[in-house]
Amino acid sequence: MKRFLILSLGLCSFGATVLWAQTKQAKPAKKKVVAKAKYPYKASPVFLGNSDLRGGLLAKAKFDSLMDQGLTSIDSAGIAGKVIEFRIYYKERNLYEDSMGNFYTDVEMLTDMSKSNKLNSYVALQNRTKKGDTAIFDDIMVLLPDSVFVRGAPMTFIIDK
Repeated sequence: MKRFLILSLGLCSFGATVLWAQTKQAKPAKKKVVAKAKYPYKASPVFLGNSDLRGGLLAKAKFDSLMDQGLTSIDSAGIAGKVIEFRIYYKERNLYEDSMGNFYTDVEMLTDMSKSNKLNSYVALQNRTKKGDTAIFDDIMVLLPDSVFVRGAPMTFIIDK
């Protein structure tokens, strides 16, 4: 009986060791999955209004007038595309006063998704723009004349004067 128990214990420990070794074997390497871009074409240049501005410092009056014109897209070959949607992140700097009378600036952010080349009617930026504000245009979608959708290059403007 003693031999039977020792033999059984030895076989169980051997089986557990083999099972553990099999789980620790090198697992086959997973294939790298290369995600295809949603739009495999190069980003199309996008401009603010009918200008050649793609970012940087911009005077308040000029920014307001160009925003009324909307976003335009013209590539290096002179082919005009139609901006069909974009997202704007407008960071508005405001001056506040705390309970002790100390002034501090804080940033409020407005985000909107427009389904055309102009801002939605309920987003009125003309009355809100001021020096120090930042407008970021992102997720721009452009429809080319051959019915191909391409992503537009993002733009960042900082309001000056």
